[in-house]
Amino acid sequence: MIRFAFFFTLLLLSHSLLASETRISGLKGWFVDASTSLYLSKQGAILIDAREGITLRSLPKSISLGWQEISRKDSPFVGNLLPDSEAKAVLAKKGILPNTILLVYGDPTGGWGEEGRIVWSLRTLGFSKSFIIDGGYAALKKASNSSVPDRSDILAKIRNSSSEQKKWDVDRNFVSAKLGDKNTVFIDTREEREYLGETPYGESKGGHLPKAKWIYYRNFLDKEGFLLPDSKILAKLHELGISKDKTVVSYCTGGVRSGWMTSVLASLGYDAKNYAGSMWEWTSPKFDNPLVLK
Repeated sequence: MIRFAFFFTLLLLSHSLLASETRISGLKGWFVDASTSLYLSKQGAILIDAREGITLRSLPKSISLGWQEISRKDSPFVGNLLPDSEAKAVLAKKGILPNTILLVYGDPTGGWGEEGRIVWSLRTLGFSKSFIIDGGYAALKKASNSSVPDRSDILAKIRNSSSEQKKWDVDRNFVSAKLGDKNTVFIDTREEREYLGETPYGESKGGHLPKAKWIYYRNFLDKEGFLLPDSKILAKLHELGISKDKTVVSYCTGGVRSGWMTSVLASLGYDAKNYAGSMWEWTSPKFDNPLVLK
């Protein structure tokens, strides 16, 4: 019995070590681990809480920012970003300024990928030193119980990085023009039932874009809300024929889940874009856009 308990404990320990070895350590594209985030915050980086409806339990000195605060609310353009000047004015009032290191956390297992939407929004607006904290709020709380490592190397790397000269968003006209284009791939990041035609979140009509690939965004997270290893993500993308020589446009209902997916794809080196208007805009009665039911 003692021997069984010993081997069972060893098995659990090895599993835990294996999981931790495959998680992000330090900086990886648009993602950063929790321990490094705590070090960066001590050096002046701003923590941003992207969780919806949270009034308590935010980490000290965090700034609350909902994705809707910098998004349009007028139909049929709900989900699209506000014009640059308006969005930047909202951010400035909160103390969020360009050239500041911004670390965004959410609730990966219970949310909608809001942290990814906000980082995508910030980078689209020119805030290129914006990052998603892998594992979200829970990972930060756990990391805060341990000593904070010295990550001055990562701090220097971020501070010395040049501004991005890249466009991370596309509009309805772009999507319409690229349907059927062999160099463009569309990913539907919604639940499978939505892809197949159900409309639980307010779309005017059901269906998906013609020839769109389906990858539910949470399929790239483990059960604790950490990003899967590159090998697993790349294997799934390869399986669906999604290669780095294509422009990859993600969409969902209102650009939140697809914003998270765009953050992942950009971190892996894909030419990734988010269609922020997504199905709220695409299915509007004001437009006659094609849809496929399957």
